[in-house]
Amino acid sequence: MKLIVAILFAFMAQGAAAQAWPSKPVRIVVPFPPGGTADLLSRLTAEKLGASFGQQFIVENRAGAGGNLAAEFVARAEPDGHTLLLSPPGPIAMNKLLYKSMPFDSSKWVPISEVASVPYVLAVRNGLASDVKGLVTKAKASPGKITYASPGAGTVGHLAAKQFEMLAGIELVTVPYKGLAPALKDIVGGHVDLIFDTATTSLPLHSGKQVEIIATGGSERSPAIPNVPTMAESGLPGFRAVTWYAVVAPDGTPQALADKISKDLVEVAKDPAVAEAIRTKLQMDPIGMSNADAAKLFVDDAKLWAKVIQEAKVSLD
Repeated sequence: MKLIVAILFAFMAQGAAAQAWPSKPVRIVVPFPPGGTADLLSRLTAEKLGASFGQQFIVENRAGAGGNLAAEFVARAEPDGHTLLLSPPGPIAMNKLLYKSMPFDSSKWVPISEVASVPYVLAVRNGLASDVKGLVTKAKASPGKITYASPGAGTVGHLAAKQFEMLAGIELVTVPYKGLAPALKDIVGGHVDLIFDTATTSLPLHSGKQVEIIATGGSERSPAIPNVPTMAESGLPGFRAVTWYAVVAPDGTPQALADKISKDLVEVAKDPAVAEAIRTKLQMDPIGMSNADAAKLFVDDAKLWAKVIQEAKVSLD
């Protein structure tokens, strides 16, 4: 009887915590400096949440260690829903595959929601190839001659290129860069052959005829470039390269509270004004995914990239 009463009180406490959220300012921690896609998406989300609840939602930037610095801070925070992480896949699902030593256990994140996503695209220098088939033929005819720009070891752009090599049976030459901007500059200048980049940053270059996007990494064609096929349609079934931005909470966050925050974030992502801003200002797809679906996404992506990381022997330690 005492056990039943204790369980009932525990459920009542969870429900009360969920109803009270937010009872104080909420920190949305971003693992990158101000001005980037994750930061802008976070500020857009925070602004709408603040207006809805009449409470402060503060975006806090903690860059470093491939996102692990910010993630460790959130993982150690009080699990009361007032410190959340908004991040791309790295510290949520991928870094555990790349680093031998992690300062937190990413398997213990409490999923909240996927807010938005954007497919990676295969962008090539002008004149290289008009489609994936032609590019693969050229790469097979000249093994070790086609170069690709890597914006950073272990990034989705780097791993997408490795996935392309494995599925196409080709060998590319890695040209490493410290960041995306110099990598794109050399693609535009014709010094490097190709890059896997988000549609957000490559679409303007494609529209300006500075590079050519010949395929996209999503399961469906991008509405922004409907005439460009997916990698799967281009002869590489199973290829997937999409980056997403999701919110997670620290281990120990009550399920009822996670459910409530998830519901609130889904409403934000599906708000017409917010969704339009995500599409037009960030060139991303608004999602608004339940916490259950987000949990499945994290597991599926970890499986996808684990295979690539293991076969390509990628490590950041």
